[in-house]
Amino acid sequence: MTSEILAYALLGGLAIALIASIYTDVRYRLIFNKITLAIACAAPAFWYATGSFTPLAIGVHLLTATIVFVFFAIAFRFGAMGGGDVKLFGALALWWPWVDVVRMVLYASILGAAVTIVFVIIHKLKQKDGRVRVPYGVAIALAGLWIAGERIFNHFT
Repeated sequence: MTSEILAYALLGGLAIALIASIYTDVRYRLIFNKITLAIACAAPAFWYATGSFTPLAIGVHLLTATIVFVFFAIAFRFGAMGGGDVKLFGALALWWPWVDVVRMVLYASILGAAVTIVFVIIHKLKQKDGRVRVPYGVAIALAGLWIAGERIFNHFT
């Protein structure tokens, strides 16, 4: 199997895992650890397939993912997001160069606002009491799919 085919196969697997995380987050308000772990464990194979398997590149990937994880762990500490969301952000940050990770966080923020609006409207229409539980993992997964899609459909990134 050539590196290019392996990269596309891994992106396909990532897409399946992200779609599964969207489903579980909407259905159960939970992102399963086995999905997040699979995403994180497949990242080194993607680095290898895309030619970023040098010590420097690996260090940058790990540093970027650590910064993202710590930043969102602080948000978790203050109740701004769930633990599964933090882990999903960290796992996805392993896949991309730091510039794409910054774009992914930006996309997730914009998509998160849209997801929040939709779920607030649904909450109001169903006339439910209590706080709205927003599945923010949907926005994170969609942002990850967006970045992955750029790798597939735009060969210049």
